[in-house]
Amino acid sequence: MLDLRKLEALVAVMETGSFSRAAEKIHLTQPTISGHIKALEEYFGLRLFDRHTRAVLPTRAARILYEYARKLLFLYREMEREMAYFRGEKTGKLDLGGSTIPGHYLLPRLIASFRKVYPGISVFLKVGDTGEIIERVREGELELGMVGAREEDPELEFKPCCEDEIILIAPPDYSVSPVSLEELPRLPLIAREPGSGTWKTVLRVLEKEGLDTAQIRLVAEMGSTEAVKQAVKAGLGVAFVSRRAVEEEVAKGELRVLPLKNLHIRRHFFLVYPARRTLSPPAQAFLNFQESQLQP
Repeated sequence: MLDLRKLEALVAVMETGSFSRAAEKIHLTQPTISGHIKALEEYFGLRLFDRHTRAVLPTRAARILYEYARKLLFLYREMEREMAYFRGEKTGKLDLGGSTIPGHYLLPRLIASFRKVYPGISVFLKVGDTGEIIERVREGELELGMVGAREEDPELEFKPCCEDEIILIAPPDYSVSPVSLEELPRLPLIAREPGSGTWKTVLRVLEKEGLDTAQIRLVAEMGSTEAVKQAVKAGLGVAFVSRRAVEEEVAKGELRVLPLKNLHIRRHFFLVYPARRTLSPPAQAFLNFQESQLQP
C-alpha cells in the first residue's frame, strides 16, 4: 500500500543520503525507514537504492519518484493548513526554520515561551544557513523561517523582527587596539560559507564603506558559527560573528572583541513566510506571538 509516510521516508533518505540520518530527520527508527523503502520497492517493482557499505546510492527510478513525492507531500501539507484554517485550530504541528544565529540563540527560548501559551502546538525546528532556510520556505517544506538576510522575491514576505550586532572577535591574547577599515585586509580572516546571512551582511557593509572585499585575507571558511569560534580560539585568525553567539565566551575571557574604528555593523533578523499562501493557525499563532516578544 502506498502512503505518505513511506514517501516521506524516501524524501528523507534522498535528502540526507543515509537511512540513519533520515530516521533522525523524521523521528523514526532506522528499521522503520528500511521497511518503508522496501515497501515502496515492492509496490513499484523497482530497486530504488543501491546499498553499499559506506553509501546509499539512489537509482534513476528513485530520483524520479523523489520529485513526485515532494510535490505530493507539499500538496498534503497545504491541504492540512487550509482545513486547519477553517477549523480555527490552535493545535497541531509547526515546521519552523532558523538560520544559524536565530536557530541557536533566539528561537529555542522563544519556542519554549510559545509552548507555554500554546501547549497543543508541537514545533519542529530546522537549523541551516540563511539561503537553505529561505529555499525550504519557498518550497513549502517550512511554513516560517527566521533568517539573517532578506532576498528580493515576490513569492516571499520578509518581516523585520529584531536587531542584531555583528562584531569582530579574536583570540584572548590578541591586541585590542581599534581596527580601521584600511587595516582590515591585513588581518587573517575566517569567513562563514557563502549562504551565511552574517557573512552576506559583513560583505555588504564593507563594500558600502568603500572596501574592496577582494583584498580581504581569507585564511579559512567555516560552515557554522561554532566552527568559527573554535578556529578563532585556536589562533587561526579573527572573524565576524553575531554578538549573541559569543557573549558567554567573551565573559569568560575565551574570546576577545576587537573594536572597529568608526564602523558599526548592525542588521535585522527577518521572519520569512509565503506571501501568497494561507498560514496554518499554528504558524499564524507563532507569527503573532513573536511580535509581542521581540522588538524590531
